[in-house]
Amino acid sequence: MSTSRLSLFFFYAILIILVNPTINAQRDPYVLHECSTTGNVTSNGTLRENLNTLISTLSSNTQIDYGFYNFTAGEGTNRVYATGLCRADLSPTDCRSCVNMSAHELLQLCPTQKEGVMWYMNCAARYSNNSIFGVMETKPTRALTSDNVTNLAEFNAVLEPLFYDLRVRASAGAIFRKIAVGTAYYKSDNYTIYGLMQCSPDLLEMDCSNCLVVAQNYIQGCCSGNSGLTILAPSCNLSIETDQFYDSTLVQSPPSLSPPSPLPPPPTKGTFPKRTSSELFFYISIISYTLDNY
Repeated sequence: MSTSRLSLFFFYAILIILVNPTINAQRDPYVLHECSTTGNVTSNGTLRENLNTLISTLSSNTQIDYGFYNFTAGEGTNRVYATGLCRADLSPTDCRSCVNMSAHELLQLCPTQKEGVMWYMNCAARYSNNSIFGVMETKPTRALTSDNVTNLAEFNAVLEPLFYDLRVRASAGAIFRKIAVGTAYYKSDNYTIYGLMQCSPDLLEMDCSNCLVVAQNYIQGCCSGNSGLTILAPSCNLSIETDQFYDSTLVQSPPSLSPPSPLPPPPTKGTFPKRTSSELFFYISIISYTLDNY
């Protein structure tokens, strides 16, 4: 290729990227994030240092294969907590990579905040200076939506039993995994609806169910009648689509039943979910999103 033709090629390539920035955005797994307004920390303080250490080691345990990480670091008022959650059909390697990427980006986007949450397409990361383990949290709640249906009454009638079934099965999930998938047929537009509900596995069964009820009710105020939507909350999420966006065999396969052996002591202390009681995440065609306040 001649020098002039090569220069022309690069000129058009750059022009396309500038004119249509969605080309790059489609490769970006980032969906949404939220930084708390409840309090700030100094960038060089002990709490922030503990948080940096915690995020750096959040997904370091290679023996965890069930897609949920929860660790804590520091003592007293400088103690911080963090969790990472992946969709169940993500491999352990991909899950660790997703959690690591989302957690580090969250720290960059919330440089001085005491709390934050980041949703990716296949995972989510969250941190706080308050204990978040086993605590149901539904705020902030966010929505991603796509096209509208033609028959809202029928669509809602089809969704109601699907959501009920998914909520019951997800809430009753095992100690390491609270997720359910299922389908329903929407006759008016002649397609199958694929649904998924998931909770942080450290929640009690009732808390998981209540979180999913809140997420389901959120639809009425933001996006009732959308054929594709995702509702994201810190402790749970739900999604429906007209295409199958999950691997049902992997979602329904149980993880290892025995907890992993302890690793050599790192700078943070890991804990496993206790039963005293995966942009997220989801592959959808995102047309718009609706925001709620913290």
